[in-house]
Amino acid sequence: SVFCLNALEDMNVSVAIAERGHEYYIENKVKYISIDGSKGYAIVEGSEAYEAEFEYKNAEISHLTCSCFCGYNCKHEFAAMLQLRETLELIEKHYGEEYKRAGYFAAISKGTLFGFAIDSKETGSITL
Repeated sequence: SVFCLNALEDMNVSVAIAERGHEYYIENKVKYISIDGSKGYAIVEGSEAYEAEFEYKNAEISHLTCSCFCGYNCKHEFAAMLQLRETLELIEKHYGEEYKRAGYFAAISKGTLFGFAIDSKETGSITL
């Protein structure tokens, strides 16, 4: 199905799924999100890391899928769409020209980034 990113009610999810997806979004469970041209990708942490893929063009979402077991739009997808909407608003506010030129962005949560940095550190120290 196709829906406008600014009209997530058209995503056709139940109230329960929307509420749970909103909780995931508020709890920062969207660990990574990116758009490269019209292709989008997100990683949402649930009982495991789930991958959501979608197409984004002219503020519309299409071909939204998730690697979880649901055969319908799920909480992981809903959380990813909330995060995408917020991230695109921030990009437009702070990096609009750069995004228009590149057609690409990627964002990772702070906790995930620090986790990668610390987990891959074999010696030495990290200064913040």
